Amino acid sequence: MAARLGIVGAGIAGLAAGLACRQLGIDFQLFDAAEDPLAGGTGITLWPNALCALSELGMRNFVDVVASNAMTNGGIATDRGAVLYSLPLAWIRRQYGYFPVCVRRDVLQRRMYEALDEPKIVRAQVHRVLTSKDGAVVVGSHGQLWYDAVIIADGIHSQARNCLYPVQPRPTHYTAWRGMTHGAVVDPATMWEYWGLGVRFGYASVSPQSTYWFATVNQSHLRDGDSWTVARTLLERFPPPVQACIAATADSDILHHRVQDLPPGCPMAMGHIALMGDAAHAITPNLGFGGALAIEDAAVWLEVVRDAGVSPAAFGIYADRRRRRVRQMAYVTRQFGDIMQWQSKGVACLRNALFYMTGPVFGRVMWRRLLGSRSRP
Repeated sequence: MAARLGIVGAGIAGLAAGLACRQLGIDFQLFDAAEDPLAGGTGITLWPNALCALSELGMRNFVDVVASNAMTNGGIATDRGAVLYSLPLAWIRRQYGYFPVCVRRDVLQRRMYEALDEPKIVRAQVHRVLTSKDGAVVVGSHGQLWYDAVIIADGIHSQARNCLYPVQPRPTHYTAWRGMTHGAVVDPATMWEYWGLGVRFGYASVSPQSTYWFATVNQSHLRDGDSWTVARTLLERFPPPVQACIAATADSDILHHRVQDLPPGCPMAMGHIALMGDAAHAITPNLGFGGALAIEDAAVWLEVVRDAGVSPAAFGIYADRRRRRVRQMAYVTRQFGDIMQWQSKGVACLRNALFYMTGPVFGRVMWRRLLGSRSRP
């Protein structure tokens, strides 16, 4: 009898899991509590590792389309515009086959859903997933349904994961805003980040007419008054592209949220249950790799299950192959975030000097670690 899987969550991780099932000819059912799971969000950066994984999951045509709007220029600068580090984007293209791209999150999710032939998504709150000797049961507002296996991919606050492995998100000392501009405000095909004192702003071109941007501000700056008003005041000294991005975004379209991650160590497989994406290894968004890791998860799961079948043994192999990678990324992104948000002027000046002097020497070593082993065939 052919296996049938339940997939809890219909965001990027859950849809990627569905794509993996489709590649293997495995029947699956998606669950999500949201009224419209495909909507919402702003932009997402897809580095070459994510683009390669998407291609492996059957989305090569989509990858080829978005790659035509790749980012070919970018770097890190101070809040006064002095360049500290130029991203080695041409080198990344030579090594991995793609430049990075930035796309709208809802567009990516819609294209992934379409690649699955728009399957039904059960609108239900999943409370827990129970594993048994021969399968797993999804329990929630829909009742109970049995599957040969279940993939939990419903994000950092996953109830299903917490019933199996209780863990609480870790806060950071800074908060973030995100937005998408309406109209052309920066040079196309560029991505830049500006570092101040406990304040940071970054943007990435999505298309000639749209730019994704984010701002992060230390909580210590926000003790008094409306937080976004305070943040905008702090950003007034930043270079012109920052003001242009903010001015081209309606306040109602700006999302504000706490920056959190999960402490490393959450198991990625338990019997007939596998975990993917933020439900397993939510990382801080400082380097733009969270979505990429979720897509990587699905590509690795695909490789393993293709060889070993749907079984606890295969899921254990998948977990072993992902454990070191996601633990390392959680550590690196959190540490980089702390460094990027340094608020003391003296320490921040030291940080800037170190990046300026050592970036060209050690940068490629770091990028090899961040991007992993996937490259365009």
